[in-house]
Amino acid sequence: MPTVIVDGISVDVRRGARVIEACVEAGVVVPHFCWHPGLSPSGNCRMCQVEIEHNGRSREAVSCIEPVTEGMIVRTATEEVRDARLGVLEFMLLNHPVDCPSCDCAGECRLQDYFLDWGNVAEGSRRETPQLHKPKRQAVGPRVMLDSERCVLCTRCVRFLEEVTGTAELGVEERAALSTLHLAEGRELDNPYSGNVVDLCPVGALTDRDFRFTRRVWFLDRADSVCPGCSRGCNVEIQFDLRHPHKSAEPSRRVLRLKPRYNREINQWWLCDRGRYGYGGIDEGRLTRVLIRRDGQVTQTDWDDALDEAARKLRSVSDRHPEQLAVLFSPQMTNESLLAARTLFVDGLEAGACDYGLTGEIYGEEDGFLRRADLNPNRRACELMKLHRGAFPHGELVERIAAGEIRALVSFRADLPELLGERFPEVLSGLKLLIVCDTHERRWLDRPDILLPVAVYAEQDGSFTNFEGRVQRIHRAFPPAGDARVELDLLLDLAGRVGLKLGFRTLEGAQRLLAQELEGFGEIDGASRSPASRVAKEAAPR
Repeated sequence: MPTVIVDGISVDVRRGARVIEACVEAGVVVPHFCWHPGLSPSGNCRMCQVEIEHNGRSREAVSCIEPVTEGMIVRTATEEVRDARLGVLEFMLLNHPVDCPSCDCAGECRLQDYFLDWGNVAEGSRRETPQLHKPKRQAVGPRVMLDSERCVLCTRCVRFLEEVTGTAELGVEERAALSTLHLAEGRELDNPYSGNVVDLCPVGALTDRDFRFTRRVWFLDRADSVCPGCSRGCNVEIQFDLRHPHKSAEPSRRVLRLKPRYNREINQWWLCDRGRYGYGGIDEGRLTRVLIRRDGQVTQTDWDDALDEAARKLRSVSDRHPEQLAVLFSPQMTNESLLAARTLFVDGLEAGACDYGLTGEIYGEEDGFLRRADLNPNRRACELMKLHRGAFPHGELVERIAAGEIRALVSFRADLPELLGERFPEVLSGLKLLIVCDTHERRWLDRPDILLPVAVYAEQDGSFTNFEGRVQRIHRAFPPAGDARVELDLLLDLAGRVGLKLGFRTLEGAQRLLAQELEGFGEIDGASRSPASRVAKEAAPR
């Protein structure tokens, strides 16, 4: 491995690495626009110039395309380097519109940051020609808006669409000062990963149409989590604001956007649009009330009343005919909730039939990159916990309820009309007890005897196990909506009322048991811990 000295700091870097990577490893900030560790180097913005001394000779070089060599000495803060960066900024700002107050990128714009660090406000502009204007507010796709006047022609988006997605919707036309980012004729930016170009854009040229004019970024709070949109488990950052409602946003909309987090083993820097824009379900159509059926009437109640009733009826069934109790687990539940549910219903109440295979059997498109056909984040954990007993082959659940073999059913997040088919009303009428734990309102939710609202992934701590068996933590961004509760807390409470001990009382206790059961549990916690992660994260979305 070549040894390079950066501003007096000696670092060892991989052979073939670029000088800018050595600088990042040394902890030295080198301003840049076009460089990104996940894309091929282009060296067209010239902002990352440094002074390089090698074999007794010094020269200025563009650090993102210059390969390292043994014994190279790099200086990033000389007067010549500073002048070179000032010159690059001056040319970039000649025709750049001064619309920062109305730009969605304000607060996370590299051009703003670098001008603050390297610009010389006192000198002012030396432009002697009229300002060049380019197209503004172009909807290049259903998710992305282009403002060509702000574009610094870093070509990050162009390279991403050529090298990562292979779709090449964007390119650069004309030359010199007239060079403009443009959409290929007859095309629109509508591939499954289009939102990544917004993350890649270092200025405000490409903005998210869904997020535009919704909130200033400095008002956003952030929580690390995992995308529940499929079984890959891409690392994401939930960005939300509970303090500053905006008239253009829905009153109940807490989550404003999702951003990818770097993880070398899983999603690197990227996130598919299906996961990126799937946050609407966090706040829309949520189930927020505890409901109970008495004398044929469904009424709102509190948790104590509902759980006491549920415990009494479950214990009655378990004591007399446990084989008549069936449970539908969900691969949308966290590892900890699945462990609690299995311990309560399978080991404790000895339910006669348990399955998770019927729930969430909805498959999407798989592309060999990030998107998986399995749209559940935790099916692998169900398999590892041996929750699938094959209790309900196709149509058997309906037949067993109709035959009176199953008289009580506990369902976690299952769409029962879809599972039971046309005979749904008839089948449910054959049950003596139906307890439903769900996150969102559905048209049929007036039928359960007890309806318990539960939290979505953004409202709880826990973990998911992706299709490769990698265990990853999720972190609570904000409290559950309305009266909803975290499933783990609900199950611990219910177990106590039934008179059973689960072997743990807290999330940490559940995780200790899971560490014994799930190989590798707790070893991965979101972002990669590899030695090269600093370089990888340098150009990640902020």
